[in-house]
Amino acid sequence: MLRYIVKRILLFIPTLFLVSCLAFYLKNSVPSDSVETLLTLQGIDESKEDFLEIYEAKFDELGMNLPTFYFSIQSNYQAWIHNFEGNIHEKRFAAELSKSKCDSEDIQRLISIISKLEAIEKRNLYLCQNPSEILDRLDVPQLASLDLQTKTEIKSIAMEMEESKVRWHYPVFTLHGIDNQYHRWASGFVKGDYGVSLIDAQPVFSKVWNSMKWTLMLVVISLFFAGIISLILGVYNGVNQGSRFDRWSNGVLFIFYSIPKFWLATLMIIFFTTAEYGAWTDIFPIVGFWPKMTGLFEMMYDSWDKLILPVLVIVLPDVAYLSRLIRASIIEENNKDYIKTARSKGIPKRRILLQHLIPNSMIPTITLFAGVIPGALGSSLIIEVIFNIPGVGRLMYDSIKSADWAIVIPIIMIVSIFTVVIFLLADILIAWINPKIKLG
Repeated sequence: MLRYIVKRILLFIPTLFLVSCLAFYLKNSVPSDSVETLLTLQGIDESKEDFLEIYEAKFDELGMNLPTFYFSIQSNYQAWIHNFEGNIHEKRFAAELSKSKCDSEDIQRLISIISKLEAIEKRNLYLCQNPSEILDRLDVPQLASLDLQTKTEIKSIAMEMEESKVRWHYPVFTLHGIDNQYHRWASGFVKGDYGVSLIDAQPVFSKVWNSMKWTLMLVVISLFFAGIISLILGVYNGVNQGSRFDRWSNGVLFIFYSIPKFWLATLMIIFFTTAEYGAWTDIFPIVGFWPKMTGLFEMMYDSWDKLILPVLVIVLPDVAYLSRLIRASIIEENNKDYIKTARSKGIPKRRILLQHLIPNSMIPTITLFAGVIPGALGSSLIIEVIFNIPGVGRLMYDSIKSADWAIVIPIIMIVSIFTVVIFLLADILIAWINPKIKLG
């Protein structure tokens, strides 16, 4: 059994590695400047005279000056940029000009001139992305103080860049070792160092953990009721196939399975939280007001009436899905020869049901139920937004709207790890139930 568990864990490691690489790529690809945002939270903006120096120091402190990954296959100009000796603003400027296929010697000549200018003049020129923009920007009011000789030199180099561009770039393979951004980010994630929010500078870990309590409570309660109800319905309908209750319940469950959860949630709020359609419809409290974060049992006690509708929205479609699968599995097992043999020997129906039929039919059901758990986590995002539950889904939604990617990326990783662990536990449970799988 231990050998089987070790094998399954080793198979999941590449999955988590790929998910972490994707999350890191998304983190680096978002259209925002985390360094500038963090400096703004500290009360430091571009109007400060030494802003460029402070920015560069913060950039180095966050490790953003390091290579991105353990290795890279990049254009030769990118390899040249990596070895370029200069501050972050000069590197970015050189990288943009290199993308335009400007010659590296011309870029170095131009940077050596710009580096001697005033801070406001450097800032304006470093924003340019190609020689044409440099020529156009020389006429802006912020560069009016440039002396004629400096302006002429910059203009001459920019025109030379425009005329003598390189024809193509060739790929270069570079090995960077463990001193890179990904290794630093992944190590921090494993240690629980998720950084701070880009909106309020609060620790990411505390914000995600406080929200995770609400989500876990909602999901655990929903899955508990979905599992119990599905098992009872599925077994009863499977054993009593073709009965009137079987036909009617299958029809009703198919309707709930077909309704999108966000629409079902909206209908629940409209018809069961207000008296607009009659006093009898005002059954549950209005959504949006939740008690202050306390212990788990205190949360459940203080908000049990508000949790009924969101739990129903998650439970009903899951019951419709799982109960039909359990029913089909029960029917399939019920028609097998070993069940017929057991009946012919006079074994009581209750014993056949509890010792043979249900355990053997649960093997495929466990795998399917394991897939329902991540689905419940995913559906909780929209459910939490609609019911304004302060869970991870709501936090992720608000963070995406405000471009707080420092919150979004850890949530993606945590949900991915949780999903992998659930499938691992499902595999272990199946191996425990079915010795053939364990031996294999």
